[in-house]
Amino acid sequence: MTLEKQTTTPGLPGRTTVPSAPHDLRVDGRPPREDGDGARGVNLTSRPRPRLSWRTPDDEAQQRTGYEVTVADEAGTTIWASGAVASTETAVTVDAPLEEGGLYAWQVRTRTEHGWSGWSRAELETGPHGLDRFGGSWIGVAAGTRVRQPFDVTGEIERARLHVTAQGLVRAELGGVAVNDGHLDATRTDAVRALYRTYDVTDLIAAGENVLDLVAGTGEWERSGLPPRVLASLVLRHRDGTTQIVHPGAGSLVSPSRIVVDEPFYLERHDPSADRGTSWTPVDPTSLVSPDAQSTGAGAPPARIEPDSTPPVRVVARLHPTELSRGGGVRLYDVGVNIAGRSRVEVGDALAAGSVIRVVHGEHVDAAGRLDTTNLTMPFDNGRVRQVMEWVASGEPGDVVEPWFAYYGFRYIEVHGLPDDARAEVVAETLHTDLQPAGAIEVSNPTVGRLLERAARTLLNNVHGVPEDCPTREQAAWTGDTASVAEYELAAFDSEAFLAKWLRDLMTSQEPDGSFPAIAPDVREPRMPADPVWGSAFHRLLLGHWLHYGDESLVREALPALRRWADFQVACTDGHGVIGLSPISYGHDWLALEQTPPPVHHTGAVIDCLLTLARLEAELGDDASSGERLDQVEQLRAAARRRFHDPERGVFANGSQGAWAVAIEAGILTGADADEAGRRIERDVRDRGNRISGGFATTRSIVRALAATGRSQVVMDMLEQPAEPGIGAMLAGGPGTFWECWWIDPANTGTGSLDHVGLGGVFAGWAWESLAGLRPTSAGYRTFTLEPQFVSGVDDLAVRTATPRGTIGMSYRFTGTTVSLTVEVPPGTVGTVALPGQAPRELAPGQHTLTVALERVGAVDPAPDAEPWAAPALAPRAADVTGPDDLLRRAVDRGALTAPGSELAVLDRLVCMPIPHAQPLGPIAQVLPVDGSRPVARVDFDEPVDASDATFAFALVDLCDERSARGALPTLRLIAADDSDLLAVGETWPAGWNRVAADLGDWPGRSAIVAAEVSLRFPEHGGDDQLMPQSADDAPGGFHFGGLGLSTARRTW
Repeated sequence: MTLEKQTTTPGLPGRTTVPSAPHDLRVDGRPPREDGDGARGVNLTSRPRPRLSWRTPDDEAQQRTGYEVTVADEAGTTIWASGAVASTETAVTVDAPLEEGGLYAWQVRTRTEHGWSGWSRAELETGPHGLDRFGGSWIGVAAGTRVRQPFDVTGEIERARLHVTAQGLVRAELGGVAVNDGHLDATRTDAVRALYRTYDVTDLIAAGENVLDLVAGTGEWERSGLPPRVLASLVLRHRDGTTQIVHPGAGSLVSPSRIVVDEPFYLERHDPSADRGTSWTPVDPTSLVSPDAQSTGAGAPPARIEPDSTPPVRVVARLHPTELSRGGGVRLYDVGVNIAGRSRVEVGDALAAGSVIRVVHGEHVDAAGRLDTTNLTMPFDNGRVRQVMEWVASGEPGDVVEPWFAYYGFRYIEVHGLPDDARAEVVAETLHTDLQPAGAIEVSNPTVGRLLERAARTLLNNVHGVPEDCPTREQAAWTGDTASVAEYELAAFDSEAFLAKWLRDLMTSQEPDGSFPAIAPDVREPRMPADPVWGSAFHRLLLGHWLHYGDESLVREALPALRRWADFQVACTDGHGVIGLSPISYGHDWLALEQTPPPVHHTGAVIDCLLTLARLEAELGDDASSGERLDQVEQLRAAARRRFHDPERGVFANGSQGAWAVAIEAGILTGADADEAGRRIERDVRDRGNRISGGFATTRSIVRALAATGRSQVVMDMLEQPAEPGIGAMLAGGPGTFWECWWIDPANTGTGSLDHVGLGGVFAGWAWESLAGLRPTSAGYRTFTLEPQFVSGVDDLAVRTATPRGTIGMSYRFTGTTVSLTVEVPPGTVGTVALPGQAPRELAPGQHTLTVALERVGAVDPAPDAEPWAAPALAPRAADVTGPDDLLRRAVDRGALTAPGSELAVLDRLVCMPIPHAQPLGPIAQVLPVDGSRPVARVDFDEPVDASDATFAFALVDLCDERSARGALPTLRLIAADDSDLLAVGETWPAGWNRVAADLGDWPGRSAIVAAEVSLRFPEHGGDDQLMPQSADDAPGGFHFGGLGLSTARRTW
């Protein structure tokens, strides 16, 4: 590549001499009111000393040199002033206490080399912190109960604020008018705290008698096994300066609402005849529940009550689906793409009173043209249909069938119970946390365009107060999905307040031993055990939040939790010095086409965590602690090289794409070794027809490793492969969202969601960080890098992103072998452009144009598939196996496989559900105990096996069966002709094949092995596999035996 031309224009286009005033004023990361919330929603400060921030216009001069901020109360008295501060920062923390319930005005101006700008002003409002300041009582009632608090008002009202929260969900009404209609309150969080929303209800308060109603719903709180709890405070500020506060509590009344069935995930049923308001009774005193300082779970309500800092979960769009069919009282509608939200059926005609309208939501239509929700079910549903809304007709025209609390993931809506000639309008309402875009990538390549469109839709479908796995069967805050797409979410969306809140959820969810549950927040007990890869969400988001928004106070708040998490993970080091003793690995590499040994990606995740911790310690001035963490990194890297790498044979672990990628990303392999690892990944991708083989644990590593070794063309070619399984198939077909698996299986019950961001979102992150090449490199984009990787098929691209310091822009266009780039660097920042074949160069604020000549790597068409894809994937031979690996098959053929004292069945193949994973070629032996005995499979060799040249023997064991023992460890016992034996005990990871290996070493019996036995070692006190829970009365069960072999190579996992 040669540099042909570079031009620089100081400042930005349209620059004026007089500096423009700041804009986009925010308090704790949010504007005073969100668009779309109308005049109702009020954003309160989320902390007693709020962080105020602003952005400066893009036409400002080059040098930002200072700012000044003042805060005044309602009387106009300045209660805090920063003074003129010489700084390039765009945020400040108010260094003075603010009165709770106060309304303030704050203003900011900035200084450049041309002087001071004008002032920009915004409101700032505060609310109570803690139950003692909030007042009132938690009220625990059955779901669907309406709690009413009458009150009288005399005098003129200046303003009225309703603070409302719940453990569960709550619908608030004043005088019969819904206050939070179309919203989903309260925002989910950990059981030890509650977040309240604030609404401006001044216009709903009348002189004289008034009523405040709260209707309780269950939502995710259902997992606690407890009835929902509601809490509210209505604060009325009178013109004469007095304050009246209304709290539902001891004087409240209760009655049924129209919600007669509230079963989250399954059914919400409304019967308007139940909500006549004629059966009011005083609230039961036992319903008033108080916090318990000793409680750490959901058993008692929290005293920690805080303003909700996140954007609201609300209806953000209304869509009109297409009617596909009608007949026999059933209508089917198509929204066109998957959404998360609700349907609304407005019935124009009067229906027979008591008749039922049933609305079902799903992602598939079967061959007969009917809605099929099989893929949304779980194995324990026992035939129950999910995502159903029912309405009992009132007998009057105008029935509106719409849930108050439930939301669904769906493309199709099936309506039952309407006469075929009845008039009805169906609307699909998109409902999610109202995240706004932070920027955009525009690209002419249609495949990349679809990638970005589907990534945004899928991510937004999965944010409802917390980041979720899917909006359908679980709606759970699995950390693994966000760990995969942290970089994408931060780059594409203005998620400052949303992710700060979720980081605090993780902090309050942290266990005493320092581990993070795999679902957080989670109100069930016990919680899902920690997986280092899943828990990576914490450190990745914390570092990313710091780089994108520069909120040092959040870093300081979170560092103690990050230190404990790092210490917990380091304590999972095994005898080889790698992370081999973690509590769990979710599916080895959840839904991968080829498994990667968990200690490999666990070790990589812990290295990543320690590097982040070391960086943040150094950023905050603790170089000694930073150095200690870097020492731990080098110890892990060295141990991983010893354990997993065989440089003589060029093998790393089992040789999967994920294993090689972790070696690159974690810095275990460097230099020529890392480049060779990149070649191995590329070769395997090509051999698979331009397909990735990783799952939720390693897809991110594979994509980033390819980019890190200059192989983004390989990633681009994956996008262009339209056949299943793979990312290209997700872009070529489907419902406009990413899938949980690399393929679509309508019959999959448990992992068949078509609305999961964890796999496909990784590629959208690549589009931002590698294809566009934009990454912040210091807090709040003080510095950033533009390092686009140019690929064939993408001839032009433009990226723009709003940062705390202004808008960064970059565009490029190819003409033949010449590319022209234009870069806009906002004031107060320094950009670094790194282009292939050239040294990085710094760019000062202003507009820069570069013209460069370079050759791009050509696209590679996929190799044709030998046969159509059918799950499950076939597990390849492990890279460290060089001897016979078919000893089980030979034994089956000879009739030499037995199961002494156990029940034996030989299967041609195994399809593990609900978590499909790669399978051995077969046959598979299913071994079950008889009368509670220990299950054993035995292979007798027809001639003694001379393994003198072998280094290890191995067996493959899988526990994916409802009768399998939880927590059992696989064992392999080799028996020699002299009756000596060698016993090896392996680790068990759920939802995958576990290898138990016996290192032959100097064992004398190795030269004449006559038999091998595979069995299980049961834990003393039973096992607990929360991924596939076993019922309390289950006895220790059996296992699947899928392979037996020998190897003459060094064992690398």
